Amino acid sequence: MFPAMTSFASLLQDARALLRTLSGPHGIRASTSTTANYAAVFTRDAVMAGVAGILEDDSTIQAALARTLDQLRGFQGRSGQIPSNYELAGAGATRVSFGSLVPRLDAPLWYLIGIGAGARAGALDAGPFHESVRRVVGLLEGLEYNGRHLLYVPVGGDWADEYVYEGYVLHDQVLRAWALHLVAATYDEPAWRAKAALIGQAVEERFWTADAIARGFPLAAYTPTRTFEMFDLATCSLLALSGVAPAVGEAALRWIGDRYLAGGELPPAFAPVIADGDADWPALRRYHLHGFRNRPHEYHNGGIWPIWLGWLALALARHGRLPDLERLRTSLARRLDSVPRYDFEEYLHGLTGAPGGTSGMAYSATGVMLMDAPRAPQRLALLLP
Repeated sequence: MFPAMTSFASLLQDARALLRTLSGPHGIRASTSTTANYAAVFTRDAVMAGVAGILEDDSTIQAALARTLDQLRGFQGRSGQIPSNYELAGAGATRVSFGSLVPRLDAPLWYLIGIGAGARAGALDAGPFHESVRRVVGLLEGLEYNGRHLLYVPVGGDWADEYVYEGYVLHDQVLRAWALHLVAATYDEPAWRAKAALIGQAVEERFWTADAIARGFPLAAYTPTRTFEMFDLATCSLLALSGVAPAVGEAALRWIGDRYLAGGELPPAFAPVIADGDADWPALRRYHLHGFRNRPHEYHNGGIWPIWLGWLALALARHGRLPDLERLRTSLARRLDSVPRYDFEEYLHGLTGAPGGTSGMAYSATGVMLMDAPRAPQRLALLLP
């Protein structure tokens, strides 16, 4: 267990130590915990941790990112699929998953982001990955199917794997456009850059509706029969950082600043919470893999996730919203100072601030490191189109 945090500096030191501990010969593991399958290497978790290593110029974490990406390339499916996670055990035993209940469509997107960012930082040689990247880009084009520039994502198809939104989920469109920008620059592929621009245009047209403009943040998702109008912190943060649909991202940052940061609050992953009696509660209550975790203000359902606070910090820095950035850092440090023993759990309770979920998480340590990264703006440029 890590001791109670008395300053952001000590929190950062412990976060870096945890990511280095999780950086092994086969990649960056998700957690020190062995419950469920958290000892595995998850594509999204490992790439995010690797990005933190790039921004903080940590050679140990960067090297583990390169090993992660190399393993993923070796496990790539025949049609270009990238695993959601893998685990290499003793005697050469290997377990590879492309998604248990549904395909995890964000895995190939984070894989591309990791290659693009890693190549820019000199953490890996992009040459051996070129054909693998081309296969992923082709797979995504095939999944799009109808030439409308958007992916259709099943429930649980990205990081919020026990949350109830689906269809044209904004999160995955943003990741795809950002990923294409990065690999287009890495491999000098103008067609990929053009496709990223078309995805950005589609985002502005379909997710930034008149109702969304009035609210101040974009649609989280839509299907042919309904819209999902909840606030999605992860997506708003990545949207603003990546520059995909810039007007939408800038508006979302302003709303976050006014609604949460100005009052010393930490924004939750999704808002409002879904409670017993709400229309989405029955579906949320029965959709889980390792036991129900989405009680109101917990886990995806209104929990506060340090990983997304970290990406929010990068977005605020990119847009020069430095007072909001300091409010964010101060609010998180104050919240964690009140925790007797903080062990980098997945999330904090949305009301009480009590840590919840699995401990020793790379995800949470990554979020803390990302909150420090704006102090080195020249390295932040490695992530930008």
